[in-house]
Amino acid sequence: MQATVIDSTFAIIMLPVILWILLGYFLYRFVVNFLWPVIKVSRQMRRQVKDFRQHMNQAQQQQQQYQPSSSAQTQQHAASPKEKAGDYIDFEELK
Repeated sequence: MQATVIDSTFAIIMLPVILWILLGYFLYRFVVNFLWPVIKVSRQMRRQVKDFRQHMNQAQQQQQQYQPSSSAQTQQHAASPKEKAGDYIDFEELK
């Protein structure tokens, strides 16, 4: 009789411990197999987007350095309006 009381008390004490161990195991697997790769990929994507933006900004700055001032060009075009080359010719479709 006393052996069954000890066995049932042991089972009652060990059940929450086993459940906590299982919960920890599944939580560990979730973090390692799902959460960690997602975090790694998001960091890598952020880094790549940042590098791409820096590269584009550098290219834009270099392009602006080598081109003459665009405001001077637009003023020249606005000052001399284009002359009409001639009358408009209406083309018909040939079938």
